[in-house]
Amino acid sequence: MERELTPVEARGAVISGRIVTILTISCVGAVIALAAVWAVLAMPH
Repeated sequence: MERELTPVEARGAVISGRIVTILTISCVGAVIALAAVWAVLAMPH
């Protein structure tokens, strides 16, 4: 028999999910930024 989540547990799950999402977005953003910097530095003006 499954017990229901308490509001605190539900909130914790939402927060941890949000943290994972933010980390993923920031990692992708960092990779894109590095690629942009590399493209600017690698290509002669």
